[in-house]
Formats: sequence, structure tokens, C-alpha cells
Amino acid sequence: MVERIIHFKVGNGSCSVIEGEDFVMIVDLNKTEDKDSSYDLLEPYFRDLNGKKHIDVLCVTHGDEDHCLGFSQFKKMLDEHELTIGTIWHQDYDRRKKPGAEDLPEDYLALQEEIDRRKSISSPLEGNLQVALKSTYDEQTAFEGINKPDNLTLKVLSPFKEDNEDSEYDHNDLSLIINVCINEFNILYTGDVSSRYWQERIFPDLLNQYEYQDWAKAHILELGHHGSYDFFGNDRESVRDSEDEPDNYDALNKISPEFYILSAASRFPTSGDSSGDEPPHYAGWKWYHKWLQDNRGVDKDDKHPDLIKYTCDGDIKIELDGTTWEWDLDYDHNEKSRKRVRKEALKVKSLLSSGGLVVGSSLKAKAHKGYYGWSI
Repeated sequence: MVERIIHFKVGNGSCSVIEGEDFVMIVDLNKTEDKDSSYDLLEPYFRDLNGKKHIDVLCVTHGDEDHCLGFSQFKKMLDEHELTIGTIWHQDYDRRKKPGAEDLPEDYLALQEEIDRRKSISSPLEGNLQVALKSTYDEQTAFEGINKPDNLTLKVLSPFKEDNEDSEYDHNDLSLIINVCINEFNILYTGDVSSRYWQERIFPDLLNQYEYQDWAKAHILELGHHGSYDFFGNDRESVRDSEDEPDNYDALNKISPEFYILSAASRFPTSGDSSGDEPPHYAGWKWYHKWLQDNRGVDKDDKHPDLIKYTCDGDIKIELDGTTWEWDLDYDHNEKSRKRVRKEALKVKSLLSSGGLVVGSSLKAKAHKGYYGWSI
């Protein structure tokens, strides 16, 4: 059984794959510099099911372009029946109902169109399912209608049922926060949720409740909003300059991570505001690093400790080797493409050798059940 988690180098965006036996889950869409689209990047990870490319779960944490980039191509392949997606998990926030809808990106509109189509089906089956994930949901609700690996569980922290485009919170604050556990290894995806929503909703209505007090606990924390200051507070200067623990510092205590993954275009700036307006921010680094000092024994002078993993340095693969999860910080996502091409080439070679495949353009070849329209 192959079990792995991959985070791709996609700049200030997010794109991750979780693989298990006969299972593939994608969390957010974006692309690497050497790929034309997120579809091209992720296609080698799709499963083959009933003669089509297949994704079991596509989870889009929220409707910003850096989290749904390239969905238009996914939609095209769905419409042409070349691809199936078992279920789509989404935040149930329709940005088309808010001011500025005329400027929404094409990929977001295509995603919302596909969600709408699935919602319109009265008794959908796998391939037409969608689930608006809400706080307190678990794998039983999220995976309804599709097969789930026995060793995979899910906890949903955000958003809450009553919070959508009609509430006072924006689509970033209402990002999905999901805690995925595969083979007793947890990774917490936090989207772009700010300190405000953590403090006003997630803590009082979830984490401070006895039965949910451990729902945020995870081995890996994917840092919120690409390392922005707003995980810790609403005012950047206050988060940066205060000597007192910021508003949301206690969220790290609840998560108690062993590692951070920062999916961003650069490493944290470790002095001043050298990052400018775009995350990652020094104000974020200050408090993430302080927590590692206080809780993981990191030296204050070790500015980029090994416990912080950066996608800007390259793709990150975490794979189960027996009972141990091994990190590969030098993973090449094109390796999967090359393996797939080799597998297909060996398949064709075997068919040619056995007479199960005829290559050519003659009528005889075209009539053959294994015809490939190539000429050599």
C-alpha cells in the first residue's frame, strides 16, 4: 500500500495531494512554474477508473484564484467525460452574490458552475457528489456516497453552518479548515482563515467544547494564508511589535504541531518587513518561531529550523515507510509523469508482442480491437 502526502512548489498558493490505496484526494489547485496548468501538474496522480481519469475527492478550501487556479480545464474534461471527480468539498460561499462579482476569475466561476450542477441533481451518485463541509462534520458526512480508505479520518473545524456569503465574514475567513488523518498521521489545512474567525467562532463554538477540544491537534500545520500575520491578529503592526502573545497564539497550543509547512513564494523574512505586503510576513514568523522555541526546543538564533518546511525550496513528499513517515524535501513531481509514461510504454510493448495491438492506419488495423492511430 502506498500512502503519501505531497505539497507542490506553487508560489503564493496551495496545492496538495493525498494518496492511499485506490484513493486520491486533492486539496486546492495551483501550478508549478514548469507546468501550463494545475491539470497538467496533477494528471499523473489521477487514478484510472472504468476507463476514465478519476479523482476521489477534490477539496477547495475557498474561492480565491490561488486555491482554485486551473479548474476551467478540469471542468472541460468533466464535460467531455474524460474525467470523473467522486465528490467536491467546498465552503458553500457564493462569491457571485457579493459586490465585484463581475471581476471574478474564470476558474472560480467554472468551479461554482460545477458545484451548482451537482447541487441540482436530486439523487446524485459518485461522480456527481458535492458536500458543503461545515464545522463538526467528520468523515461519515464528508465521504457519504464514495469509498474511503479504512485508515483515513476527517475532522472539519470551519466554517459553521450559518456562515456563508450572507454573514459578516468574507470568503477567506470562511475557508475550510480540515484535519486529515491518514494512518494516525494528521495534517491540518487552514486555508486563509484569520485570527478573528478563530477567536470569534472556532474557539468558543468548537475547541472550547469538551467533545471537540482535540479536533485541531495535528502533526503538521499548513500555515494559514501563506504565512500571513493575520493568523495572529487583525492589525499587522500590533502583531509585529507587541511583546505580549497575540490574540490567536493559543491556536498553536491547540494544534500542537510537530512541523510547519509554509506554501509560499519565499521563506519567512526574519527581520523587519522585508516581505512587503505579500505574505509570508515577518510578523507571522515572529510568533510561529516563538512557539517552536517554547514548545519544540528550537534555538532562537536558528531562524529557519528544520521543523519549518518550505515549498519555495521545492516539492515536499511525505511517504509512509512501514510505520514511519519519511520526508523527501527534494521530490521531483515530474518523476510521477515519467513513471506513468514508462508504464504505458510497457503496456503498449506487451500488447504489440502478444498481437493484442496493431499500429497503423490501414482498414485492417482500424478494425482491430487494440488499434492505436499511430504510424511508424
